[in-house]
Amino acid sequence: MMRWLAFAALFAGALQVKPDTETTLLVSLINRPVGREVFSETKDGSGTVYTGSLDLTERGGRLQVSSSLRLAGDLTPQAFDVKGRSYRFVNVDATVRVSDGMATVTNLGQSTTVEAPRRFFTAESYSPLSARALLIRYWERHGRPSVIPVLPGPRDVRVTFRGSDPVIVRGVPLTFRRFDVDGVIWGRETVWLDEEDRLAAIVSRVHILPLEAVREDLAGQLPVLQSHSNADRVADLAQLLKDIPAIADRSFVLSGARLIDGTGRPPIDDAVVVVRDRRIESAGPRAAVKMPSGLRVLDVKGATIAPGLWDMHAHAAQIEWLPAYLAAGVTTFRDMGGEQPFLVAIRDAVASGKGLGPRVLLAGLVDGEAAGAFGTVVASTPEQGRAVVDRYHSAGFNQMKLYSLLQPEVVSAITARAHELGMTVTGHVPTALGLRRAVDAGMDQVAHLPLNGDPDAAETTATIAYLAGRKTVFDPTMPWNEVLGRAPQTTLDSLEPGFASAPPALLANYRSVANNTDPEAARRRVADTGRMVKALFDAGVPIVAGTDGALPGHSLLRSIEMFVEAGLSPMQAIQSATSVPAAAMGLARDSGTIEAGKRADLVVLNADPLASIRNIRNVKWVVANGRVMEPAGLWRAAGFK
Repeated sequence: MMRWLAFAALFAGALQVKPDTETTLLVSLINRPVGREVFSETKDGSGTVYTGSLDLTERGGRLQVSSSLRLAGDLTPQAFDVKGRSYRFVNVDATVRVSDGMATVTNLGQSTTVEAPRRFFTAESYSPLSARALLIRYWERHGRPSVIPVLPGPRDVRVTFRGSDPVIVRGVPLTFRRFDVDGVIWGRETVWLDEEDRLAAIVSRVHILPLEAVREDLAGQLPVLQSHSNADRVADLAQLLKDIPAIADRSFVLSGARLIDGTGRPPIDDAVVVVRDRRIESAGPRAAVKMPSGLRVLDVKGATIAPGLWDMHAHAAQIEWLPAYLAAGVTTFRDMGGEQPFLVAIRDAVASGKGLGPRVLLAGLVDGEAAGAFGTVVASTPEQGRAVVDRYHSAGFNQMKLYSLLQPEVVSAITARAHELGMTVTGHVPTALGLRRAVDAGMDQVAHLPLNGDPDAAETTATIAYLAGRKTVFDPTMPWNEVLGRAPQTTLDSLEPGFASAPPALLANYRSVANNTDPEAARRRVADTGRMVKALFDAGVPIVAGTDGALPGHSLLRSIEMFVEAGLSPMQAIQSATSVPAAAMGLARDSGTIEAGKRADLVVLNADPLASIRNIRNVKWVVANGRVMEPAGLWRAAGFK
């Protein structure tokens, strides 16, 4: 408390001095304006003080971050403070003080003093956005090192010059230099500096969602700048395809493993899977499968082969999701709402074979036009709703995703038009309808789990029977709720072992979540959710695995484990991430099981998940559209240790 008061006094004192310059950034989330950042520069005798004030309103919630950064004449940090809330549940609270070559760092209440690196900078979270220009200027001033250590840490940031983008501002031709900054947040940011090395714009992330900011005087330039960022990300996916070698590609034979084909039939020992031209030609016991000549045979004796996994609730706002998914054995994911040009670009890069990644399916997000709406695509009339569906359909989206503020007549128009075009409808249950009315209005699938209380209560039992009769698909996003609802005494890696190797910036976000709960209450909530999932499943409601974020790749595996903890068998839990989502997306003829004619999407495990579901984590190889890869290089490409 005393440290925060001292920082507040320092920050207030800095604001009382008239700044030499002041810059305003307009900030948007999924291209919807949500607020601004004001960034001031004040010179004094010993250096320069930069103060930032971020103020956003996102889906009705206030996000505010205050920051102060003092730099010496060579741009080396002397002091750094940042405090506030940068996302709905992400808290930021860090200080750095540098003196006589030593750095005292306090982050989320934990303090340490370390020797300051010879070269270093300071950053925590995405705010202050404007300070990314200072980081790049520091990098250039100090010889463009391959990495810059960043405090609080430990973490390394990489800066890469990507090109120059000509623009015309009020009739004047200008050129902005474009850079990648990798490691301040999880993954790559695109940053543009103007001809005076001031920040012009940035494409960043607010936790797992896309965030953009542009200088107030350059607001009209953002769309074209974003297109350059998207092109860089597609080029990066193409480079990953070159950098991560395939063990085998297109046509080969997997021989000797135990086969779980995803149909629910008993596993087959000493099985053979023949892949030709990225399709499964045959799969079954060795005695029943003709071994073709001329194909490379990969001996996988002792391993277990299962269908490639699906994440049915993703928000892949950056390309790092793609290698993380592959490393975990995920070969298909459904994105549930993001920035359309980026999502279409990465989907098409992977589908064309020009970029590394799982298959990408898209659900088009639409909300009502009201305060607190999510995203830029909104509909307040039935006519607008139908037009939105037409636009998403023409862009090749698989589904519509409804959000909370849609009105009943608009929902009916959207679902009817989607069904006419062969699309299904998923999403949040609009507040104005409630669960039953939303399903009556045409919702085929439901995100999260909008059912509370005792699953054995008469009213709940009747609702579950109704949902079962409609075959309404649910993705409960259990790992997301488990991580966000954990008690402070419960370590992240005790819930999800993958946190032990998580990227530092992503780990910091989840470490910052503050809950006033105890471990027993948290366990009880998870168990209650599991009871509801089991009741839905037993009644015949299709349940699919999904994460809504959590820890990329790893949490899809946790979803499968949690279904088993809820009472599903290991086989049923595996099907929730293979054959059931394939059927829900109308792709059962193409994917979801290991059968002749289907896509060669497989995961090769070092141990049998039917013996212990935790073996689903023991990935030896992933096979995505006929390309066989080891997980280690994929995890590194995603920023994991």
